[in-house]
Amino acid sequence: MPMYKEAVKAMTPFLVDNFGNASSIHLEGQEAKNALHEARSKVAQILQIQPAGVTFTSGGTESNNLAIRGVVSTKRRDGTPMNQMEIITTKIEHPATEKTLVYLSRKGVKIHYVSVDAGGQVILSELRGLINEQTILVCISYVNSEIGTIEDIGAVSRVLEQEQALGQHVLLFIDASQAPLWLPCELPRHKINLMSLDAGKFGGPKGVGILACGKGIKLEAITFGGGQENGLRPGTEPLAQIVGGVKALEIAQQSYLSRSESVRNLRDYFMAKLTNEISGCIVNGSVGEKRVANNVNVSIPGIDSEFAVVMLDTHGVSASTRSACSAAGGGESTVVKAISGDSIRATSTLRFTLGEDTTKAELDKTVAILAKHVEELKKL
Repeated sequence: MPMYKEAVKAMTPFLVDNFGNASSIHLEGQEAKNALHEARSKVAQILQIQPAGVTFTSGGTESNNLAIRGVVSTKRRDGTPMNQMEIITTKIEHPATEKTLVYLSRKGVKIHYVSVDAGGQVILSELRGLINEQTILVCISYVNSEIGTIEDIGAVSRVLEQEQALGQHVLLFIDASQAPLWLPCELPRHKINLMSLDAGKFGGPKGVGILACGKGIKLEAITFGGGQENGLRPGTEPLAQIVGGVKALEIAQQSYLSRSESVRNLRDYFMAKLTNEISGCIVNGSVGEKRVANNVNVSIPGIDSEFAVVMLDTHGVSASTRSACSAAGGGESTVVKAISGDSIRATSTLRFTLGEDTTKAELDKTVAILAKHVEELKKL
């Protein structure tokens, strides 16, 4: 999505005039340090955590890595061998989580995959059964990046809370990169221990993210260098990007309710029109309140989804086959395959992302173009 104008305005002084390094002791450096402190305090206020729990990163991918590998490294530092650690996740996670866990599994950490239902919701009874004395972490997305399912984080945290009452302390890490524009993101609301955010997903600049840690969470660093970000993320802080990202987060969280309501109506209109006017079109993921307002993901068996994306692009319509990070690898959607078990459905997916400026006329145009394309394919 484009950056909010307010975010660009907030960044501009730090791109032009206030160019100091926040780690320097001269006047310009101290001015930068003060601005960084204000940005961190603002994030802490929005997410309802302590400023020390805010770490600025290069984006959601780095935040996910730091959260997951940081927990494992901390446990290892405290004397737990990696082959005595277990992590629970799902088969529908973003590659930044999925591939980090694959890496850790090669190091000896045991990864369990809890099943999800046809809408992408975690099956809580199975989650409860997977937890044991070696479980250290549960990793799930707040909003699925492909099918838009909103996970019931409160229900998941209640399962972990019940286990804690029995003496088993399991941390909860939430990838919330897709959430701030549409959902509340305060950590205490659902007893979240660690949460990742990506400014480029909520109207901020690309290349900056946040790892938010709740009370009592201490992480071991996974990269090394200077002492910036409490030693967790060494390297000179990109102050302009941070300031812009924080301004965007503030805007996103101030108005997520009204934004969701208006865009949700467009989403439902678009999904109904697609399924009514295109034969065989199937909506992937949950519907209604369990789906984020801006996501439409469908399968149209028989189409070449990548060719369809290119065709739509020639008509000025931007779509994708999967999340951008997943799509880089080609092939079927592992998310749609996980919820449906259908390879044909998983290789014929189209994902549309709506925004506050999307109009019904644009959606009508998209359906007409796509319906014509499908009819032409049938003739062939």
